[in-house]
Amino acid sequence: MDIFGTEEQRIMTCEVAVMNKRGVALAADSAVTLGDGYKVYHTAEKLFQLSSSAPVGVMTYGAAEIMEVPWETVIKLYSRKLAERRFDRLEQYGQDFLRFIEGSEALFPESAQRRSFRGVIGGYWDAVFLTPLRERLEKEGHSANKRINEILTELIDKDFEADWKGSEAIEDLGDGYGERIVAEYGQILDELEKELFGTFKLSREIREALRKAARFMYTQKVFGPNAWSGIVIAGIGESEALPALMHYHVGTVAVGKLRFLKVDEAHVDHEVDGMVIPLAQRQVIDMFYGGISPQLKEKLIDIAGRTLLSGKAAKTKSPSADAMAKLKESFEENLSREMQESHTDPLTRAVAGLPRHELAGLAEALVSITAFMARMSADQKETVGGPIDVALISKGDGFVWIKRKDPVRGTLVL
Repeated sequence: MDIFGTEEQRIMTCEVAVMNKRGVALAADSAVTLGDGYKVYHTAEKLFQLSSSAPVGVMTYGAAEIMEVPWETVIKLYSRKLAERRFDRLEQYGQDFLRFIEGSEALFPESAQRRSFRGVIGGYWDAVFLTPLRERLEKEGHSANKRINEILTELIDKDFEADWKGSEAIEDLGDGYGERIVAEYGQILDELEKELFGTFKLSREIREALRKAARFMYTQKVFGPNAWSGIVIAGIGESEALPALMHYHVGTVAVGKLRFLKVDEAHVDHEVDGMVIPLAQRQVIDMFYGGISPQLKEKLIDIAGRTLLSGKAAKTKSPSADAMAKLKESFEENLSREMQESHTDPLTRAVAGLPRHELAGLAEALVSITAFMARMSADQKETVGGPIDVALISKGDGFVWIKRKDPVRGTLVL
C-alpha cells in the first residue's frame, strides 16, 4: 500500500506528441509496472482513438486506473457515448470527457467515491503523520509519550510548509467544496482517526488540523505522488484548421466532483508551426531537443559557477554568495541561449517542415531511444519498453493507426 492507500497498477512510461501544420503524431510505449516497479509487463494500452468520427486521440500515463477502473475502460465507454458528436474546438473534447468521468454513476458510484476517499486520506495520514510519529516515539523513548500532540503539531506544520503553503485552490471545484468534503465524509474521518490514532489522546486542535489537511488534499492544486493520472488529448476541432493538444492531471471523484488540473495546452499556428512535446519520462527527449542532458546541464552550471568563483577568489579575499549566484545565472543564460540558437531552433524548424509520415517516424524514434536508454542504464528500473503504438491525426484523414499492438497478445499488428 502506497502513501495514498491503493495497490493499483502504476505506469512509468514515455509518450510524445510531434506536431506541425500537417498534423500531430502520437507515440506511447507499453510498459506497465506493478507494486514498487519490480514486476514489469509490456502490454499496456496507453494510446487510444477518442472518437470514431473526429480527428482526436488520447494518451494516458501515471496511474493506470482511476478509482480501480482501468483508463482503457473509461475511455472506450466515453468513446461509445460520444458516438458521432463533434466539437468545434479540441478543448471541448477534453471538457466533455472530464464531465463524463465526473457524472458517471455507473463507473464511480457514491460507494466507490467514499471508498476512494477513505483510501486516499487513510494512506496520507498514515504515511505523513502516524508513521513519523511512531518513529519519533521509538527513537525518543517513553519520555516522548507526553509530547504526542506537540510532535503531531510539528509534523502537521512541516507538511503544511512543504506542500500546502502558498498553494492555490482549484477554481472549478467551487467555493465551499472543502467544507462539503469534511461534512459529508465526516464519519469516515472519525473512523480513520480512531483506527490510526485511537491509542493516543489527540487535542481538539490536532483533530481539526487533520481535517484541514484532508480538505487541502482535495481542494488545492497540489497532487501527491501516484495520486493522479496524466491525460493528453490531441487532434483538431471542427472549426480548427491546425492541430492542438490539451494536457491534464486527473485525480479522483469525491462528493460528485472530479479533481483535475489543466497542466498545459499547445497550438500549432502561424507563429509556432512545429513542436515536440514529451510526456512522463522525458529526460532523453529533452536531451535530443536541447542538445545536452538536463542533469548534465545542471552539473555543468554548478561546475562553471564554482570555477568562475575560484578565479574571482584569487583577486578578492571573500567573494559573496551573491557573486556566486550572479556568475551561475549569467553562465546559465548564455548556455541556454546557445542551446536554443544552435540546437533547439534548427530542430524546431525541421519538425515544422516534416511530411506527415515523418512526424510519425520521429515520434516513434523518440520513444524508442528512451526505451533503449532505460534498457542500457544500470542504475534505473526498465520502466519504458515493449511495442510502441503510433497514431497520426490530420484534418483530412482523421485518426490513423501507424503501428498498433494486438490488445490481447500485446504484439504489434500494424
